[in-house]
Amino acid sequence: MYIKKILLENFRSYEKKLFEFDPKINLIVGDNGIGKTNLLESIYFLSAGKSFRASANRQLIHWQAKYASSRAKIVNSKKEENEVEVQLIVNPDITKTTISRKFYVNKVEKTRNKYIGFLRTVIFHPDDIRLVTGSPGRRRDFLDEIFSQSVWQYAQAVSQYKRALKHRNELLDQIRLKKNNPNELFYWNQSLVKNDAIIHDYRKSFVKFANSFFADHPDGEIKTIYLNYHPSLLTQNRLDLDYDKDLACGYTGCGNHRDDFSFDNTIFPDADKDLSHWGSRGQQRLAVLALRLAQIDYYEKTHQEPPVLLLDDIFSELDENHQQLVSKICHKYQTFITSAVLNTNLILPSAKTFNI
Repeated sequence: MYIKKILLENFRSYEKKLFEFDPKINLIVGDNGIGKTNLLESIYFLSAGKSFRASANRQLIHWQAKYASSRAKIVNSKKEENEVEVQLIVNPDITKTTISRKFYVNKVEKTRNKYIGFLRTVIFHPDDIRLVTGSPGRRRDFLDEIFSQSVWQYAQAVSQYKRALKHRNELLDQIRLKKNNPNELFYWNQSLVKNDAIIHDYRKSFVKFANSFFADHPDGEIKTIYLNYHPSLLTQNRLDLDYDKDLACGYTGCGNHRDDFSFDNTIFPDADKDLSHWGSRGQQRLAVLALRLAQIDYYEKTHQEPPVLLLDDIFSELDENHQQLVSKICHKYQTFITSAVLNTNLILPSAKTFNI
């Protein structure tokens, strides 16, 4: 799969801009703050329907504009061409302004579930190191990212789970204050149990795949990495056992919203293996790189379609050996790379260069 061209309208710093891309390597060069990452963000937005860095969709819309659009021509491995588009529309209201999203394939509006999967991307960016050192929520977001832009059933399960969790927590507060009946929990408990099972099945499948990928990798350092998954399983029996505790705190204490995983090293089986505790910055960077490489391989083998790679200024974070490893990967897929310096051309001399 590759993107032939993309038209941005009122997206971040771009009022209206057309880019035509090389099917392989595209190097986006310019000073910091000039809009390089905005271009990568617009491509990711097309695949996932959301940003990888903005906390609100309003931030994606150009100053004072009423809508934003990212539209692209993409070609799949069967040489079939499709036009995909995601729009953000500002809806002014008396009380507050809301933002709506619309998804289109070949100019026909689609639901998000019908749109997901037309374009898959894998993003490498500097904040990725927080997958090792950051909060469990960031690691859960990574697992959601893998499936939410490729499997509509997973995206739907996450949406329904979050809705059920919100309602159950609100009910717990009302029950504690004697304003509602415990029997009202039944429906939301059922929804939590059903959707939690779906989410955990997908998450476990990826962790198993990633660990197999690491173990079989030719790079000796990657071969030593292991994802240690720490699921918080939710069943009706667990909800029953935890009822009094949940009632007291007004919050559901088990479920995939409590999941976590760590990056371990298999060299030292009897010591602390968690790279967030003892790993050097270089080891942590490599662990994240390995995880993204596993994500690439997972997409390709699961969906029989290569993803598009988005690399946001990552070469400065890697040593020479692993720069070469990434360079080899880049030549296998359509890749977009941002850099503030021109010497990235020395690593990727065949790249088509865009000066932003």
